Amino acid sequence: MSERDADILREVRERFKHCDERESEARARYKDDLRFLHGDAYNKFQWDEAVVRARNPPGQGGRPCLTVNKVAQHVLQVTNDARQNQMGVKVVATGFGATAKAGEAMEGIVRHIEAQSNAQQNAYANAILGQVGGGIGWVHVVTDYVRGADTFDQDLFIESVPDPLSVYSDPDCREPDHSDMQWAMIVTTMSRGEFEREYPRDKNLGDKPFQGLDFEDKDWDSKDTVRVAKYYRRSEQGDTLWNVPPLPAMQFAGGPMRESQMPPELVDLCKAQNAQRRQVMDHRVDWFLIGGDRVIDSGDTVFKNIPLVPFIGIETLIDGKLDRKGLTRALTDPQRMFNYAASKFIEGLAAQTVGSWVASDAMVAGRENEWAQSNISPPGVLVYNSINPDDGSPVEGAPEVVPPPQFSPGYMQAMQTSDLQMQMASGQYQAEMGAPGNERSGKAINERQRQSDTANYHYTDNQGMALRLIGRILIDAIPAVYDTQRAVQVLGLDGAMTQAIVDPNLQQAHAVAVPDAPDGTPQQPPAGDPEDQLQIEGAILAVNPRVGRYDVQADVGPAWATQRQETFNALMQAMQAAPELMQKCGDLLFRSADFPLADVIADRLKPASEDPALMQAQQMIQQLQQHIGQLTQQLKDKAFDQNLRMQEFQHDKVMDAMRHDVDMNKADTDRMAAIGSEDPTMLQPVLLRLVRQVLGPNAAISMGDPAPLDRMPSDNPPGGPIRAPEAVNGAVQ
Repeated sequence: MSERDADILREVRERFKHCDERESEARARYKDDLRFLHGDAYNKFQWDEAVVRARNPPGQGGRPCLTVNKVAQHVLQVTNDARQNQMGVKVVATGFGATAKAGEAMEGIVRHIEAQSNAQQNAYANAILGQVGGGIGWVHVVTDYVRGADTFDQDLFIESVPDPLSVYSDPDCREPDHSDMQWAMIVTTMSRGEFEREYPRDKNLGDKPFQGLDFEDKDWDSKDTVRVAKYYRRSEQGDTLWNVPPLPAMQFAGGPMRESQMPPELVDLCKAQNAQRRQVMDHRVDWFLIGGDRVIDSGDTVFKNIPLVPFIGIETLIDGKLDRKGLTRALTDPQRMFNYAASKFIEGLAAQTVGSWVASDAMVAGRENEWAQSNISPPGVLVYNSINPDDGSPVEGAPEVVPPPQFSPGYMQAMQTSDLQMQMASGQYQAEMGAPGNERSGKAINERQRQSDTANYHYTDNQGMALRLIGRILIDAIPAVYDTQRAVQVLGLDGAMTQAIVDPNLQQAHAVAVPDAPDGTPQQPPAGDPEDQLQIEGAILAVNPRVGRYDVQADVGPAWATQRQETFNALMQAMQAAPELMQKCGDLLFRSADFPLADVIADRLKPASEDPALMQAQQMIQQLQQHIGQLTQQLKDKAFDQNLRMQEFQHDKVMDAMRHDVDMNKADTDRMAAIGSEDPTMLQPVLLRLVRQVLGPNAAISMGDPAPLDRMPSDNPPGGPIRAPEAVNGAVQ
């Protein structure tokens, strides 16, 4: 045996002894409470052994020891109410990049873990029975390979602990939910033959497996049995949190990082720049499988808390003595009173005579057998002698019945009193147990039921406390278990199963992935609400559980079927009061109904604006309209740019023409000046060309001597004054 294994074995034995000393009395009482809870007519668990022996001495007729188990009904009233409620966890995003959509996916993964483990009907139900019946029950969270598949992927499972007394845990923890316990173990006893078949490599165990250790447990070592323990140990790990400065060359924005996750060069850089730092503590849990005198197996776990979760009833610590109890403890004495009173009542009835008579010899002479058997099998007619058969003389009188002794009603009153005491001790009166009461309205009946729930609400509250710890353990373990990209099942609150992708390489907490186009081109989902994005055919949600932080809240409420029925009743009442709501909310009413074709009716009543296909088409139309608007604006911008360029081109062309004309005119002017100085007649062609540029190329121009101008007829002589026009018939000529 290695030194490490010897230290582990010594540690296990010392902690086992410490827990056993602190909890020995509570464990003994748990056994008594559980036996009393399951008492019946055969095992006599509700009777003290000394009383049973006194009422049934050997060799003598036995006196009745009846068992009328009313405790079980009071306990089942609480446990079955918990079964009807849907126990679950609600995951809430608390920042650091976490999103509500990723939290919903994480919650769905946890719900799927519960479903594949059958936790509601198995682990939770068994733990609640131990909690209410004896004071404590346990749930075990484990990791294992995906069951029913040829894969190396692992998954999380929630297992039941059939015997709560097989768990030994840290008795020094202080938190009400025991989340701070530093160790725990599940100890079972196996026959040596079964152990050797299950662990063939470790079958050569000694007869004294723990010989030489400080504490010798007489129950641990045996030639015929082997004690097997699965031991969990929690330890702290110190680390340094650095505020890493930005590194533009590495495209790193900087921020908090743990030294254990940083390369040595980055640590040296932070030290050189005297970056901000502080010490942080983290937890890890190791496990060891111990069989007999050796450590069979050991390893790390993915958990940060001990994966054993208690469901506690009432836990007290008085004068250093730990005690746990459930509802059974308060009902023990009233139940014994009831059983004793019922036994005495039946015993008194059995001792009474039936059909006794007083008669003279002459009255029954010759008929003795008939009268002797009348108290066993009464005949229809009893005949007696009115004449003496010996001498023929008349017989006076007739046989007279002997009245039975008056039985004391005290035992019946004692039964009624003990029954009332059980109701007072449990807080569950006849109305809560199903007996008719004075309540007539549904509100009054619900109020009476609420009073019973309030009296035992501490059990429900402790269940929620345990459930929250289970959720925290699962949320902490999911990033370590789902450490590669894989598809997972997500179970909705209504039982609908969907798929999601866990991608540890995703940069954000969640994203919506859409399938590629038919030609293989990757596509991106349109911007908007993730719920709308997931409506696209083939879209799937991808989450990274390592991004962000999440907290867990316990959800101990009515089951989904109960909530659905309550929703249907509420909608029905609202629509009876306001029938016009049927047009707006009729589909919701039938969606919450359970009868056949209700979903079909709901689809037909659904407003067209809420049709997913229509909504998707409208979204596509809006996206196309936005795209068309963008293209139209781009065309307008291009047309404006082209028009501007055309104007600039025409302006440049006009300017070039003007410059050409100016140059030509200047050249002509210079030529005319040069020619005119030599011969004026040579200017005529130049002037003619200039005139044609002004008047046009087809203008008739003569360069000869000017002819006299013809004048219009006029009364005014040339150079004379202008006369005013005369009026002819009122009109100006």
